[in-house]
Amino acid sequence: MEKNMKILVFVTLSSLMIVSSCVKNINVNSSVAIGQLVFKTNGGGVRPYYGLFIAQYLGNIGIDIEVKVEEWTVFVGTLLLTHDYDIGIVALVPDYLTPDMRHVYTTNGTLNMFDLGPDIPYNNESEAMQNSAFSTTDLDVCKQIYYGWQQLMMDKIVPMLPLYSGKYYSAYWSNIIIYDSNWGFMANLPYMHFDGYHEGQVSLDELNFVGSDYTELNPLFNEQEDSKFIWNLESESIILIHDSKPRKDGIVNDWERINETHYTFTIRDNVYWNPSYNITKRTINSAPLSDTPTGELMVGLKNAEYSDGTNQQVTAKDAVFTLLAHANPITSGDTYAFHWIKACYVDPEDDMTFHIEIDQIPATPEHEFYSSFWYFMNVDILPEFFLNSSDPTITYTEGGGVECSGLYDGIKNTPQWQTFSFSPFGCGMYMLDYYMKGSTIVLKRSPYWFGVGAIDGQEGMTPLVETINLRIIGDDTSIKFEFLAGRLDSCGLDKVTYNQLVGDPRFHVAMGEGGNLIFIFYNLRRPFIGKQANYEFLDTPGKEEYTKGVAIRKAMNYAINRVEMNEVVNEGDCLIVDSVLYICFPDYYNYNIIKYDYNLTASYEWLCAAGYSQYCTTTTTTTTIDTTKSTLMMVLVVSLIIPSLYTFRRKRN
Repeated sequence: MEKNMKILVFVTLSSLMIVSSCVKNINVNSSVAIGQLVFKTNGGGVRPYYGLFIAQYLGNIGIDIEVKVEEWTVFVGTLLLTHDYDIGIVALVPDYLTPDMRHVYTTNGTLNMFDLGPDIPYNNESEAMQNSAFSTTDLDVCKQIYYGWQQLMMDKIVPMLPLYSGKYYSAYWSNIIIYDSNWGFMANLPYMHFDGYHEGQVSLDELNFVGSDYTELNPLFNEQEDSKFIWNLESESIILIHDSKPRKDGIVNDWERINETHYTFTIRDNVYWNPSYNITKRTINSAPLSDTPTGELMVGLKNAEYSDGTNQQVTAKDAVFTLLAHANPITSGDTYAFHWIKACYVDPEDDMTFHIEIDQIPATPEHEFYSSFWYFMNVDILPEFFLNSSDPTITYTEGGGVECSGLYDGIKNTPQWQTFSFSPFGCGMYMLDYYMKGSTIVLKRSPYWFGVGAIDGQEGMTPLVETINLRIIGDDTSIKFEFLAGRLDSCGLDKVTYNQLVGDPRFHVAMGEGGNLIFIFYNLRRPFIGKQANYEFLDTPGKEEYTKGVAIRKAMNYAINRVEMNEVVNEGDCLIVDSVLYICFPDYYNYNIIKYDYNLTASYEWLCAAGYSQYCTTTTTTTTIDTTKSTLMMVLVVSLIIPSLYTFRRKRN
């Protein structure tokens, strides 16, 4: 369909939708709406359009919806403080590496927009299941508990209707042979090979990707995906995790369980820190890194030590320092994720072994990240000799008061920490060579990498190419042009280009799920959808374990056509999801959960069970139109939609 035709169709559909939202579908047995609710969202994107669709859908079952759009900062206050809404829509992204969502789905959760509380039926069971999932170090047991918890939430509590997770599209040239597509790019690098040249390729010893200017590469602080990619090329995680299982093919190559909450971990003995090069003044004309004099290497806080690639071994103290730095509020803004640490220390008899004792204090269940401690050990290891101080000041982590010497107020402002943000070094496959702002970031293969493949533990491995270039390109059109011309080896795509390249033998194309979760949320403290209805159990045979509030929320869920909304608003560009959990945790996501596919018969059935007898028999509906309201709404649609058409394609969820 041509672009102008799409715009015309969208305007027409939107206009008709708004008019229809002013139409009251009245059952012949009832002349008034059974509920009147306020729907709130923020503007600036497509969520107001979702709201208008939802108003139409719920109007079909006798529920009047008033859609209110608030400026973002006002909406956040509404969401977290005033709770002045009946229903709304929001998108969340994972905070951590684990499926833990207690900050959303518990009474004291910072994002408890549903107003869950211990008085809500099944809520205490839900919280107990979430805590139980983290009171075991057995990841398989954790997974099964999560399956049951998701079903409980969506069947017996129903605080929301999951809508969508975004999709992403990518492509790479087909002459790049990936060893195992179940693993990521970084793990595949030592196993990959080229099958000849692709169009526009000038060297088989370099890879070219899109990058972006950076201001922070220290993993304690960086949040930008491109910055994380740079650091991941340079670094290694303490423990490898794949398919939700810890592996022994990384820096830690063995561990022993002393008891349920006490483990020891052993560092492999052939890992060294790459040279502590300062690349902040290097350019394309600089001498090779290998020619840098030792006297020009950066020195660390501890006794002015430096690394030349062979003199600083990675030992247990580096792992301990890394975990405690993440847990310490002086050097981390994410200390909550490391509250599970009761003790973390180097073995007194072996400097390649360290101990972790996990918090098991009954009074602090929020600290008991038992199963997920594996995920948090997946963090990238940091050079203790460079970033830790010899200062005798003793500080403490928030996680159980663990002693941690050498981290003090102001340490982030030292030259070492400041320079590490722009010129970090790790013990990984690549080293930063130079960075030309607005142009290129160049990394070179490290001759000092320990050479163990993550996929199968094979030793003596070497990354595919000598050089990785990250080109800083300003706009999506230019990126697409450079990729199709062969000057980029891989890049992200828009849906249109993805569809164009599917089936083209020159490329491998892929579609994946985004990390976000877009959902409709219900305020359980409001009349009709909650409040007293939360405590009135049904007497309908087979439904006695459900409350009237749950029945109404189920009816609303079944009345909303997520497929149609996705096709019209998103052009089908989102993945429909069914769980309270992010689908980007596939090992924990329950694909067999109850699903609220569009079904008016099921919606009427639950309304009947909730006591709305007019829905207990098959009847026809009559339609009345409030012409004044529809005229005003038509004016509103012109003012809202027309200015948005030019940016609609770019403003996604």
